[in-house]
Amino acid sequence: MEKRSSLAQMVDKFYVWCKTTKICLRYSRETKKRVKQIGGGYQGSGKEFQKVVSYWKRYKVKPKKYWYQLYGDTIGEFDPRYISDTIWFGKILPYYNNLLFMRAYTDKGMMDKFLPGVKQPESIIKNIAGTFYTGENCVVSEEEAVKLCAQEPCLIFKPSIDSGCGRLIQFYEQDKMDKKEIIKYFSQYKANYVAQRFVKQHNDLAAIHAKSLNTIRVISFRFHGETHILSAQLRMGADDARIDNYSAGGIACAIKEDGWLADEAITKKYTWTDCHPSGRKFNTIQVPSYRKVLQKTKELHQQLPYYNIIGWDFAVDEEGEPVLIEFNTTPGQNEVGSRMPSFGDLTEQVLEDVFLKHELEGKMN
Repeated sequence: MEKRSSLAQMVDKFYVWCKTTKICLRYSRETKKRVKQIGGGYQGSGKEFQKVVSYWKRYKVKPKKYWYQLYGDTIGEFDPRYISDTIWFGKILPYYNNLLFMRAYTDKGMMDKFLPGVKQPESIIKNIAGTFYTGENCVVSEEEAVKLCAQEPCLIFKPSIDSGCGRLIQFYEQDKMDKKEIIKYFSQYKANYVAQRFVKQHNDLAAIHAKSLNTIRVISFRFHGETHILSAQLRMGADDARIDNYSAGGIACAIKEDGWLADEAITKKYTWTDCHPSGRKFNTIQVPSYRKVLQKTKELHQQLPYYNIIGWDFAVDEEGEPVLIEFNTTPGQNEVGSRMPSFGDLTEQVLEDVFLKHELEGKMN
């Protein structure tokens, strides 16, 4: 079999470089801003930070202090195992994941085809590349798609590609709106979006904040044939927000191995709180069906061979079953909110693999 042309490989590499460089620049700007907002973060001593510099010297990386000022602010020390987002997005994700396939694999309109073995939100219509489909993947006209949506008491509309952070999510409520609103949504999205029924979440999660669907974010990592759970957080809406994202004022709390929440959760402004605005103490909350969620995460990860690091968003329905909301092949890290390095005890093995051994080189792309 002929190898792909060198030109095609160069184009692929340039595409990935452009995408990851843009992400790295954005995260660097945001992190500098956050460090300033929290008063400079953890300062430590020159001698202490020198240990961080020495740690990364083997990998020919010169760490920027502001990342460790941010991380150190949560734990009170410089831990060199923390990984900056520039390394995460610029080196680690491109090494472990095939980013060229990202848009197709994470298309919410195709998720039932890629991962049929898990509960998912029920789609009423899906627009894929401008064509309307029903939830059963039958092609329909735009007029028929409008009628199907208008029959529903309430729907959530969201982009199916390049979504995230609650971006461009909109709601339809039959008792407050009419068909004109649906047509307006169709016009705004143009293509590549879904309209889904609401997931009825477990009572224990609704009791925290009933207005939003509160989800479990899990980051899984397939390494040397074993799938590891790197971190897990419960993301909760607050006040009048209908989504649980940071961008809408949401809160994220680390989930411990036994399914109970940690003592404190982190807010959008990188402040810590021990209770939800509703009054619930986080360490009194146990995530329902947490073991089921982790088991389903590992099971699904095996079905996506091109991605070794995946971020998963799960809800838990009224019956206690995990419901996959979406998955992300370029997930952010949970380091700050989890108060631990992304790879924990695996850090040195991972860095050796990425920077020194290059065992996956040529296999993922």
